[in-house]
Amino acid sequence: MDKLEQIGHLLIAALAKARELNDLELGAKAKQKIKELMKITKENSRKIETLTNVTAENGKLDKATVDSALDRILAAMKSVDEELDVLLAKARK
Repeated sequence: MDKLEQIGHLLIAALAKARELNDLELGAKAKQKIKELMKITKENSRKIETLTNVTAENGKLDKATVDSALDRILAAMKSVDEELDVLLAKARK
C-alpha cells in the first residue's frame, strides 16, 4: 500500500471512529470537537484527492517534496488514529 492509500485508509478510519464517538453520550463541547474533527477529516480527504490529481497532471512538485509532505501527513494521521482508539476504548468501558 502506498502512502496515499495509507493516508486515505486512515482518513476513512478516523471518520468512522469520530462518528462512533459522536453517537455516544458526551457533553456538548466534546460533540462540537468531534464534529470539527469530522469536518477537517472530510476536507483533508478532498485535498489529498486533489493533490493526487494535480501532481499526476502537471508534475510541478518534485517527488522528494511530495514524499516528505506525505510522510508528515501519514505520521499525523497515525497519531490521530491512535488518539481516537484511546478515546473509543475509554468510552466503551
